[in-house]
Amino acid sequence: MAADTANNFVLLRDGKPVGKAYYSIDKKGGYHGKAHFNYRLPAAVSLNNSASADSSRGNVITEGEITYDYKTDDNGNFLSGYFQNGVTQTITSLQMDKARTTVTIGENQAGVSASKSLTMPGADYGVMPDYDPSSVQVFLNAALAHPHADGKYTMIVPGLAGRGGTGYVYIAFKPEGSDANGSLDGKPIALKHYMVQYLKGHADLYTDADGNLMEADMETGTLTANYVRVKFLLPAK
Repeated sequence: MAADTANNFVLLRDGKPVGKAYYSIDKKGGYHGKAHFNYRLPAAVSLNNSASADSSRGNVITEGEITYDYKTDDNGNFLSGYFQNGVTQTITSLQMDKARTTVTIGENQAGVSASKSLTMPGADYGVMPDYDPSSVQVFLNAALAHPHADGKYTMIVPGLAGRGGTGYVYIAFKPEGSDANGSLDGKPIALKHYMVQYLKGHADLYTDADGNLMEADMETGTLTANYVRVKFLLPAK
């Protein structure tokens, strides 16, 4: 996917808008993503992280204005990147050791720095922040082009959007999608429907014939949200 600033999404919970997102992705020896997403979440929907997460942070973030700049290899494995939250004025970075089995999560807020370490189960993993459709797109691009033989993937979930810390999740994905239909700007389009299985939930991903993400319905067990491309409509299921 070439750089495309027309990737505009609305973020929904229970059918109600909670934010917006847009992104561009360059494919040059891997993927370079530039994303921006914002959310405003009622305190009741702020989420705790999974047992695998570093839960040392006590503050719950219910509002964010995130700028995310990152790079991955062709397989979608995270190489480098940072998050800047315009609401909390916090910059978060992820740095891997040479073996890629320890990730240092660095935070800087108003000149005050802190860091925590996250031990990973292996060297192959991507990063998929809540409310970020760009990371779903990169995952799809990489998993369809270079699928894992066992269909299993590991994703770091940064401690944003009300999570107590940064952790990781295991997901399962099969590159064979089923056919579906929808409309974009009032015109019918053919879709592919892919299922991603989480330990306690799943995600339904819909793309057009060229692999461009149209909608992601996230019911992962820790996140319930819909990322819907502007002017896209999926018929009621």
